[in-house]
Amino acid sequence: MHSEPSIQTRGEVSWALARAAKLHRQRVDELLNKIGLHVGQEMLLNVLWTEGEMTQTELANRLKIQPATLTVALGRLEKSGFIVRSRDPNDHRVSRVQPSSKSDDLQNDVMLAWSRLEYESIKSLSEPEQAMLVILLNKVSESLSND
Repeated sequence: MHSEPSIQTRGEVSWALARAAKLHRQRVDELLNKIGLHVGQEMLLNVLWTEGEMTQTELANRLKIQPATLTVALGRLEKSGFIVRSRDPNDHRVSRVQPSSKSDDLQNDVMLAWSRLEYESIKSLSEPEQAMLVILLNKVSESLSND
């Protein structure tokens, strides 16, 4: 057996963060699959539900994702009937996106799934620990952000 350090011992915080992120993603995937969505689609729909119709470029910028990635996600959501795409009347090269009435029916299920995920994620933390976790995770995100 080697006594060389592992990545876990070289990066205890990163290891714990990666493990928590993986488990969190698995759980959100389970919850969203029950209502017919895939991870990330709820974020996209949430932007449209809260901010309304916008161009694909605006949506990609808002979500901080590549336009090609967004195009694939929009194709799936459009095929499922959750979004409607249309050409901008002033510039036919521009595609506009809006949530469909079918997605409006899904909004409550998404909010319930997200609330359940939140509860399951933090149920063993006290309120001060929850508040501190938010602060710390935001600081980690800030440190890793390229913005």
